[in-house]
Amino acid sequence: MGQSIALVEPINLDRNGDRPLQWQLYESLRLAILDGRLTAGQRLPSSRALANDLALGRNTVVAAYEQLAAEGYVLSRTGAGTEVAALPPETVLEVGRGESQNRHQDPRRHLSNRGEATIAIKRASPRYEKLAALPFQHGLPAMDSFPRDTWARLLARRARQPQSRLYDYQFGPGFPALREAIAAYLGAARGVVCGPDNVIVTAGAQAALDLAARMTLDPGDPVWIEDPGYLGARGALQSAGANLIPVPVDKEGMNPDALPEGTEDPKLIYVSPSYQFPLGVTMSLNRRLALLERAKETGAWILEDDYDSEYRYTGRPLAALQGLDGTGGVIYMGTFAKTLFPALRVGYLVVPDSLIDAFTNAIRMTGQSPAPAIQAALADFMDDGHFTAHIRRMRTLYAGRQQHLIDALKRETGDMFTVPKLEGGMQLAAYLGDDADDVKAAEAVNAARVLTTPLSGYYLKSAPKRGLYLGYAGVLESDIDRAAKKLGRAMSDAGF
Repeated sequence: MGQSIALVEPINLDRNGDRPLQWQLYESLRLAILDGRLTAGQRLPSSRALANDLALGRNTVVAAYEQLAAEGYVLSRTGAGTEVAALPPETVLEVGRGESQNRHQDPRRHLSNRGEATIAIKRASPRYEKLAALPFQHGLPAMDSFPRDTWARLLARRARQPQSRLYDYQFGPGFPALREAIAAYLGAARGVVCGPDNVIVTAGAQAALDLAARMTLDPGDPVWIEDPGYLGARGALQSAGANLIPVPVDKEGMNPDALPEGTEDPKLIYVSPSYQFPLGVTMSLNRRLALLERAKETGAWILEDDYDSEYRYTGRPLAALQGLDGTGGVIYMGTFAKTLFPALRVGYLVVPDSLIDAFTNAIRMTGQSPAPAIQAALADFMDDGHFTAHIRRMRTLYAGRQQHLIDALKRETGDMFTVPKLEGGMQLAAYLGDDADDVKAAEAVNAARVLTTPLSGYYLKSAPKRGLYLGYAGVLESDIDRAAKKLGRAMSDAGF
């Protein structure tokens, strides 16, 4: 038995921190054992002695020692004290205080091809600051106008049902009442032809994209995708191993006629016809019908992302592609992240009858479903009329904020930008000259704590249009004014 020792180094405890002192002590001793400062057979001070040295309660030290013993780092024997256990040589980490634990990474351990494809996707968005929501972050709804009290009441009511089946595994494709509510809403508002069984509830839009790509594509399959287009869709399709074929977007939306002669027929076509991301154009009816015909001829699936369809400020939205299709070839997707709040993490797919069983089984296997209690509260929110009332209020609010942003940009930036008034949406593209460096412009503006993204970052091929992408839905009018002034000053200082 080794002699009792004084610890090699003082143990510094943060007595004002959030972590319990027993865990801080446990981690300090564990690291000293792993990096070799405490070696096998060395005896630790008694719990009473260490408690006195560190001005701790003895129970705190005892708890730390017991945890170390439970994990095999020390041996404790009644009447014999506590000593460091003999660990296998390969267990002792070569961490050397602050050095990376990956110094000797085994080359046999590496990411999959799908993982590599996922992390290789080009970012257009800035890395937002933790807990910060700065203008003009896109995709952010007006949280100041969300009925939080109503939502909290509905969620609490569902959470107070201890005998509810909401706590088991039965809702793979979605909570039945929510699937019914989504089907009813889409039929009335978007002309989508579906029943509750066609609705597959997912953990947000990205989960819906991933599931659709997983179920329809094999590595190397050709996919027609809008150019410019949504990076989230590009990421899901690219990580599935798809061969992405960029299709130009003009004022009528995706234009397959602009593809070169001999372009490979698609296995899947991804399109956002209601409000194209990021240009904000709406696909014309003729172009919609032509796209459906092209998919019918080639046997391709269409993945219809009904992006921002709720926020159209002039007239009624055109019917969804899914409602115009008579061949069962359209998979429709949507999300509540933009209409309610992003952290809700609830999206959905509407799949043709032929895919119901496959997608129902798949989502049970992939676990891409949101919590049933949240789904149940959302069903109540829709059934009680709160959802449609909220959409109506936000449609008016966002139309006003869009115009406010256009006016502020014109006032603060002069003729730097061309900013078209759009028929809907939550963000807009402010165009620079065709030769402008919009990456440099975005960097200058972001440094001034105004979040923008360069339009060129959304193109797969060379970008014929340059500009900044600005979200306005979640920005108060007074903040729009201040941010537009900062944006104009930053652009001017950068030489634009």
